[in-house]
Amino acid sequence: MMNFIKGTDYESWRIIVKGPLSITTVDVLGNTKVKEEDDYDATDLAKAQKYSRAMSFLQRGITKEEFSRFSSCSSAKQILDSLELAYEGTSQVKKYRIDLLTQQYEMFHMERDENINDMSARFSNITNELKNLGKSFEAEDLGSIIFEKLN
Repeated sequence: MMNFIKGTDYESWRIIVKGPLSITTVDVLGNTKVKEEDDYDATDLAKAQKYSRAMSFLQRGITKEEFSRFSSCSSAKQILDSLELAYEGTSQVKKYRIDLLTQQYEMFHMERDENINDMSARFSNITNELKNLGKSFEAEDLGSIIFEKLN
């Protein structure tokens, strides 16, 4: 989802990550207050439009069945955080998944009666999941593991 949003409109991704939209003004006493929509100027309307677009990206990325889980979220950042929690879990769950996948990576071998394409696809799934969880590898490491497992 992150790559889709960044690729479509990078500014929308930045808006999502920054958090809720708050268009403010400073009154004559120097106090900051939230601006009423009726008082928005062209710049404010452009910001609101971008924020709505960011929300739309996230909402279109979830199924109808999932929508009820995220419908109470009032900001794009809340939706993103809820999606991360739902699909990646807490930091403890994430660490457990990294440990488990790292073990699979380190113990990787070609299965009996497995062809090279299946083995490569299985290896790619492990490394892609690890990358999605924040663990990265050098290209040489990945290639050498595959070559090593073939010999």
